Amino acid sequence: LQSVAACTEIPARLILVDNGSEAPTRELLDRFKAEGNLPTEILRNATNLGFIKAVNQGIRAGKAPWVCLLNNDTVVTSGWLSEMIRVAESDPRIGLVNPTSNCLGYPAKGLPPGEIARRLAENRGKSAPLSTAIGFCLLARRSLFDQIGLLDEQFGMGNFDDDDLSLRVRQAGLRPVRAAAAYVHHEEKASFKKLPGWEKAFDENQKKFERKWGRRLRILWGPAVPASLSIDALAGAGHWISVIGPRNGNSGKKSDHAQVDYLACPARAWRLKATWRLITKSKKPFNFVVSLDP
Repeated sequence: LQSVAACTEIPARLILVDNGSEAPTRELLDRFKAEGNLPTEILRNATNLGFIKAVNQGIRAGKAPWVCLLNNDTVVTSGWLSEMIRVAESDPRIGLVNPTSNCLGYPAKGLPPGEIARRLAENRGKSAPLSTAIGFCLLARRSLFDQIGLLDEQFGMGNFDDDDLSLRVRQAGLRPVRAAAAYVHHEEKASFKKLPGWEKAFDENQKKFERKWGRRLRILWGPAVPASLSIDALAGAGHWISVIGPRNGNSGKKSDHAQVDYLACPARAWRLKATWRLITKSKKPFNFVVSLDP
């Protein structure tokens, strides 16, 4: 909240959804509202209704032409919101905008968020394609929700709701992108990890998503794969790809999709590294290996 108050330099209204919090959090929110750094409204639920219903409450309560969903485990930086809007306004085909983040496009490597934001400033107005926007910080026009509906409340406490939203946006002929110069730090699952049984709920939501949309694959992509096999096309369909091998040894232009991960290693060592990745990725295992090497 302190970072939002300090770094939001354009007119904005903050809608805080208190989803059954205990007294210390309620008091903190009241103090923040009383300080008056940003016009603030607090919506209070007696019990935790789940992330999805809370987000939908916030969307319905807003009136502005832009809606930005922001998780409570984030730290924003200077220009975060104006840059996301700048990117969204640059192309009417853009439906959802994520910022760059330690979990999306720029590993933090110990740098403070403000320093990373300064390094990214030269990319103002630029964007990179995404297959799936991530809900930790997500900008959209209010008219988009009028067109395709709110978050799907069958996903309850959360997870896979943003995947579902992204696919509905793509069905509407629009696309999600990452704003290259906007930076928001994300702790990832800071609240979920405190909920008993969240991993079981995650697995259940994954099954709900796959029943609705089908299964997305994780593909390990070996070196020297022919250009006729399109990394961008697979990433665009929502699949996750790890390209392994020499840094400059893979055919074709390097993809800038967020769902394509490049794992550099010497040419002789790629089989060993690939095997190690296959063995150790137990939580999100690979489904295929694509390679010309027999």
